[in-house]
Amino acid sequence: MNKKYFIILLVFFFIKKIHGCHPAGGGCSNNSNYKCGVQVIDSNLLPNSMLKMTVQSPDMEDNLGVSAIGHFSMHVDNNGGGYKFFDKPRWVNGCGCAKCENIPLQYTIYEEFDLPTPPKGTWYDIWVSIYWTCVNDAGRSRTCISEDIHYRGYVK
Repeated sequence: MNKKYFIILLVFFFIKKIHGCHPAGGGCSNNSNYKCGVQVIDSNLLPNSMLKMTVQSPDMEDNLGVSAIGHFSMHVDNNGGGYKFFDKPRWVNGCGCAKCENIPLQYTIYEEFDLPTPPKGTWYDIWVSIYWTCVNDAGRSRTCISEDIHYRGYVK
């Protein structure tokens, strides 16, 4: 193998590793085959500056669970500030570029944040995009149904 070919191959794998494939949300509509209604079913800010949040897909009868989350940020009461966890979608529940099948309806997220955990009873808002029902597309993106949701919780 000549040196030039090896370098081109190495660059190709490096670029693919950086960019990889990603979920591409198509939005949802109650007039389509898929119903809207992803939801946060539990959330709390834990004492060690950790957010615990469980989200659920709306497609309960078809077992098409949560495949990815993205555009994820939080704001803590009027004086507490905000924190952006990540803005690009990331695969969850064993989903990824190669496959996404037999996944649970729910996914629990544990994410650290750079703010002190506020006292019990303090409100916080979360904005997150949830992706489900991803199909095996060729290329760098996989088409999914997605929904952007807002959730307000209170520190327990």
